[in-house]
Amino acid sequence: MFYEPVVDEPVLAGSFIFCRAHGCEFCHECFSDHRLTNNSQIMDKLYAAFPTLTEAYFMVWNKSAHDRPPISYVFDKAVARTSQHSRKLLEYECKEHHTLNCPTCFNWAAIAIENIKRQAKVKNSKVIPVDIPKEEKLKFLKSMGVDLSPATRLPNDTMERKFRCAIDASQSLTTLIAKAPFNPSNLPLWSKKTCKKSLLETVGRGNVKEGFANFRARMKGRSNAWDLYANPFMDVRQTIMGLANGLDNGAKTAIIQDKETAYAICIRVVEVYMLNDETPVMVILYCRGTRDSPAYETFGWVQQVITDRKSPVLEVTATPEEQNLLLAVLNANARRLSSTYSVKRNPTGTEATFALSFLLPLGPINQRDIARLTHHTGCVVCGGKTVSKCSRCLAMEYCGAECQRVHWKEHKPTCNSVQGGEWVEITFSMYPTEMRLAAAKGDKLCMATWNNMSRPTMDNTKIHSNEDEPPLPPNIHSQNLFLIKMQRGLAPGTPQIMIYDRTRSIEVYLCHDLDSKGHEKTMAQMHTGQMGLKIYRWAKRTSGDKLSVCLNKAPPKDPQW
Repeated sequence: MFYEPVVDEPVLAGSFIFCRAHGCEFCHECFSDHRLTNNSQIMDKLYAAFPTLTEAYFMVWNKSAHDRPPISYVFDKAVARTSQHSRKLLEYECKEHHTLNCPTCFNWAAIAIENIKRQAKVKNSKVIPVDIPKEEKLKFLKSMGVDLSPATRLPNDTMERKFRCAIDASQSLTTLIAKAPFNPSNLPLWSKKTCKKSLLETVGRGNVKEGFANFRARMKGRSNAWDLYANPFMDVRQTIMGLANGLDNGAKTAIIQDKETAYAICIRVVEVYMLNDETPVMVILYCRGTRDSPAYETFGWVQQVITDRKSPVLEVTATPEEQNLLLAVLNANARRLSSTYSVKRNPTGTEATFALSFLLPLGPINQRDIARLTHHTGCVVCGGKTVSKCSRCLAMEYCGAECQRVHWKEHKPTCNSVQGGEWVEITFSMYPTEMRLAAAKGDKLCMATWNNMSRPTMDNTKIHSNEDEPPLPPNIHSQNLFLIKMQRGLAPGTPQIMIYDRTRSIEVYLCHDLDSKGHEKTMAQMHTGQMGLKIYRWAKRTSGDKLSVCLNKAPPKDPQW
């Protein structure tokens, strides 16, 4: 990343100085570093927190990676007002309390100390630091198919665990790599000579649903169903495919940066191994450079690879969000590498601080994992012990009035859509009528089912035999409402109706010979659904083989699954 220096007067927020253009202590674009000046105001607190550190650590500029991490983007919490001392110098008051020197919002000493501690912790873990706030984690999870409530108050450690599990699921990590630590050097190397497919062909992952979505998009003249820079998970998958395509064409280095060149990830693919014929492992050295933090290593590395000209350099445009998700994947995998595994770094030393990790192909998360990641017992908002229910629908459970209040905006459309509805209890079967009748006669009958949200090579097709009827599915929804799809068969007469939820935690049949009343009432509603073949309805589990379904009222909008 290269910048034209911007000369401008700084801004003042709670006695700390920041660049005017971006609100950063350190800024490559503005060619400024205000940390030494700011440190002088909090030296007593810094010494108290880190008594073993010398004055040079805080007051002498150097190229050490141990500099204090700069504080950035104060404009997120501050708003300008004209200074009483200088017309050029802008003072900032906090947005929350409208206070000029707010001791809460502008507690720079506490923030600086916390940043130093976090940097030390991250450096010891051999990963690249990346801060992903809760709201961004929720957006990442949603882009991966794990849709949690925006009002969720799940503890931070629970959110982080779900996020890491989603990353693992998108890589099929537990299926491909049994346990850590992982040593790629025990695997065969990939090469164009020994592998039948190109690297690009082996990293592609998808499912039937995505295939149909892309087909429909192309019929309308679009190249892809998902716009670039709109879905971070899709974007990361495209970037990994871009890396694979680059390797096929001889490019082992890549610079991934946003359009404003404010954030970048520098990558060198050291080697590619094969877990199996369809799954490559790209071993990667990586580092991040940003506009608002010292990036001596990345500057030197970029200069070297550009002037070296030994191989092409792949340039990829990626939003800061996509880069954060990619770093989260790389950091998660870096922690799984064996401590005995090492790679040869370049002799110039510009990769000395680069982290070592690996990339596997990313693909859509299967429905079993989505069910596991979206399920939590207790209060629908925070997971705590429940003490009350929504008095209108008697479905949503809460730990108290506060969680119920913050959830109301999200729950209101659901609650309203079932008010005054006709609730019909239906009895379901694990098998359709044909299989049960064949079993009663002693005949063996097999049935194959597939769903469009799982990968063809993983669990897209299931074979069932009527010799061993499966047990009733577990009730992962407890007493909460959940959406079901009720889809009739194409056979004339009284076809069975297949029922399942989005996560396929329940996949059962409503058959006329077992529940004629429920079957007839459901069929009477079929004309209201898509092509008269399927409807979506709210339901709740009332017992082992029974559902209570709000049959005559549809949800505000049909989901797409």
